[in-house]
Amino acid sequence: MNPVKTESSKMNTVNLEIYMESQCPDTSRFIHKQLNKAWASLGDTGRIDMTIIPFGKARCIEKGDDFECSCQHGANECILNQLMNCVIDRIGFPDKYVPIVECIQGKQNLDVAMSQCINNNPILNAKQMLECANGSRGRRLLALAGSKTVGLKPAMTFVPWIVIDGERNSDALYDLTENLCKKLEPAPEACSIYENKTKK
Repeated sequence: MNPVKTESSKMNTVNLEIYMESQCPDTSRFIHKQLNKAWASLGDTGRIDMTIIPFGKARCIEKGDDFECSCQHGANECILNQLMNCVIDRIGFPDKYVPIVECIQGKQNLDVAMSQCINNNPILNAKQMLECANGSRGRRLLALAGSKTVGLKPAMTFVPWIVIDGERNSDALYDLTENLCKKLEPAPEACSIYENKTKK
């Protein structure tokens, strides 16, 4: 038996869910300052099971085979939320989609997001992503993100809403890396800077 495998089987994983919206200033701060840093430190450990749910305080109503959605910060936010959902659905793996979601976050509109984040990305088909974001598939994916968001207990009252191992964690807004490190046992090397703080 490989001793490395035996050792790794004793390591826990942490479930991280991020409920967010593409043009929310608080989400932008969190994605650019906290998620980016945490994922750079801990993403390659393979111990963070992360899901990003772009919906926030939007609303979607079923209309026949389609959905009609409205978003907190307007129509551009809906389209960008849809683009994010299309990217996440297409790629599936956070290590590949996190940089793209981070790039889209806070952009003014779909044209800017496409030109800066999608068009020159070798792992995405720009035409497919544009069609998805503008079409019924994007709206369906947004509505699906909405059903996950609406199902939160306790209900979401702030965006972004961070859930770690099934519990809302408001401290993670200000230091996501530290709050993930507190849950990882044994802590990976990237968490050593927090070790003294967590033992207090």
